[in-house]
Amino acid sequence: MLKKKVPANPPVATQKITTPVVGPVKTVDIDPNSPANYVGAPQQPAGYGEMAAHGYQQPYNPNTYQQPAPEPVQPVAVEKPPVPEQYGAMLSTLDGAVNACRNATQNNTHKRKLDEVSLKLEALKDKLRYDCVSGTVVNDLNGIAGALSVNDYNQALMIHSRIAQTANFSEVGSFLPELKFCCRLERSYMQYTTIDLVI
Repeated sequence: MLKKKVPANPPVATQKITTPVVGPVKTVDIDPNSPANYVGAPQQPAGYGEMAAHGYQQPYNPNTYQQPAPEPVQPVAVEKPPVPEQYGAMLSTLDGAVNACRNATQNNTHKRKLDEVSLKLEALKDKLRYDCVSGTVVNDLNGIAGALSVNDYNQALMIHSRIAQTANFSEVGSFLPELKFCCRLERSYMQYTTIDLVI
């Protein structure tokens, strides 16, 4: 039988690393009677004197120097221009619809959703402030407000559907879904109120 010769020094790629990368481990003899070994005594890391001799500096200690805390930045209040007066009646009707729903509901989920509707109406007001809504959409929103003011909720929802089908979503997407929720919710509450009054 032939035996395969194994080289005395195997190639470097197959040798296992048995020592740390930084060098061999040094052992330090500790004298148990030395006052430096008591708790609270200042101690230097093992081998520190040797490191200093080779030009190494003491490790950074964040407790030795602390930078002053930066002063908090105060948010700058940006004043929005007022909503043009021509939209006042429409916006007051829409706000009134949200408040009527909020007063009529006992459902916490509906109350949270109505809070979202209020925020989305603020988005609509911002778009109206900066003239980011087309004339067609403004006319249709006036139609919704007019239908809501006379309790014609089906007409309001039909106008809403027309806006959803014809308008650019980037123009109306920030407020239109919540407006639909408000119209439907007010319709359901007004139907129950009407039924209660008839009975």
